[in-house]
Amino acid sequence: MKEINVKETMHEMLLRQMGANVVCFIGKQCFVKFNIEGYEISYAYNINAKEKYFLQRVKPYPMIAGVFEDLKDVIEMIEIDLEQLKNVIKSGKFEKFLELNKKILETARNLEDLFFYYIVDEKMFDDIDHCIETVRDRIKNSATEDKRVYFKKDPETL
Repeated sequence: MKEINVKETMHEMLLRQMGANVVCFIGKQCFVKFNIEGYEISYAYNINAKEKYFLQRVKPYPMIAGVFEDLKDVIEMIEIDLEQLKNVIKSGKFEKFLELNKKILETARNLEDLFFYYIVDEKMFDDIDHCIETVRDRIKNSATEDKRVYFKKDPETL
């Protein structure tokens, strides 16, 4: 255990030398794993510097779930998320959904690489923005009440 503490201290020092404000505290870090019809669904949550619970889904794809006041809220969010994932798995369209999600995540990484490594024309900003808005509009227009299948919680972004 002491070796870990020394390594953490060295990392903190390196981060501070880079200009970071590093806050370390002894807290709870939990990893939660489920197997739903052969798919690994896993979550990680920890107590942040504001003493709130930060929850994220790790698998089958990363997604921030939010910040919560207490563990009861974390468990409720995981329960809802699992119910929704089970619905998508039962629909027979989960693999297609995962492929689209993977492409979106890769595209975000491509976008970052483009802007971090190259000089990008101003027109490219507008072109990419237009494409993204077209996809977002298509998603929002597909979310009609007559197609809704989950009602325990309302969508957060549609």
